[in-house]
Amino acid sequence: MAKILSQEEIDALLNDVAGDGNGGPVSSDDEKKVSLYDFKHPNLVSKEQLRLLENIHEGLVRNFSVFLSAQLRMIVDMNLIAVDQVQYSEFVMSIAPPGAIYLGQLEDPYSQFVLEISPQLAIFIVERLFGGKGEFVTEIRPISVIEQRIMKRVIDRVASEIAKNWKPVKDVKCSVTRFEHNPEFVQIVPASEPVIVVSMEVKIRGNATMMNLCYPYMWIQSILSSPEIQDKVLLGTSDSSEDEKENMKFNLNRTIMDLRTILGKSKVRVGDFMNLELGDVIILDSKTEDQIPVFMENRKLYMATVGQLNGKYSCRINSVITGVDDE
Repeated sequence: MAKILSQEEIDALLNDVAGDGNGGPVSSDDEKKVSLYDFKHPNLVSKEQLRLLENIHEGLVRNFSVFLSAQLRMIVDMNLIAVDQVQYSEFVMSIAPPGAIYLGQLEDPYSQFVLEISPQLAIFIVERLFGGKGEFVTEIRPISVIEQRIMKRVIDRVASEIAKNWKPVKDVKCSVTRFEHNPEFVQIVPASEPVIVVSMEVKIRGNATMMNLCYPYMWIQSILSSPEIQDKVLLGTSDSSEDEKENMKFNLNRTIMDLRTILGKSKVRVGDFMNLELGDVIILDSKTEDQIPVFMENRKLYMATVGQLNGKYSCRINSVITGVDDE
């Protein structure tokens, strides 16, 4: 014969199940922290490689935000959110149609990649480029053909920044080849293949949108697995090669530096200084035949004589100062 339990008996049984089996609650000391590992989807990218990828795309975020700020004539704040390894099917399912999806290709080694931006951001950029105030639309709509053409210059800049920031690791060529609204029409790898997704946040006027880059894992691995790249990842950069030294020397020789001289010095009372008028003469403590110092970036490097050349005031270098003499 079945017994009908009272409410007090039901509450006691529930408390016993939630407790330790003896009617008491489970203490926090008895709980064990267990890290779950998904053997079906193992982590293929090491922590050192993830740090390298983060450094690469932090430069991309920084440079592209400066470009976008100049184009939109307003402050654009971009941040690198995460670099994750997911399945390609998961990345495709995260994109809600209609989207703004750009399919690009990488050379040496060849591969394809996906650049996905928010349609709201694309519409906002187009409106600002046309001189409008720029507003984030509430209803997401497909990007028109004209808007795609206007956005091409912005997307091409992203492609050039990708190539530029990958260059210290690997000299690759990057270009955008196609635009799609529906993510199901973009298939760069099989659905079960792993990919590396770089998530970036774009903030404009308090509105936050996302921009995602998707690389095939095999392309990332083909670059990061090479011995010279492994040395950079594990040991840091080694000594510069001869080509790097020549390139550095070439760039230094083209660097523009400011040279300045001091013709002389003088001491003036504050009262006299306040009463200076047009035509007054200040007597310096040096003569025209005296040598004067020549400074480069506040460092005295040469001694010279004042003169004229082709009708312009000039100075002739007489000696080079060795050692450091800063002012």
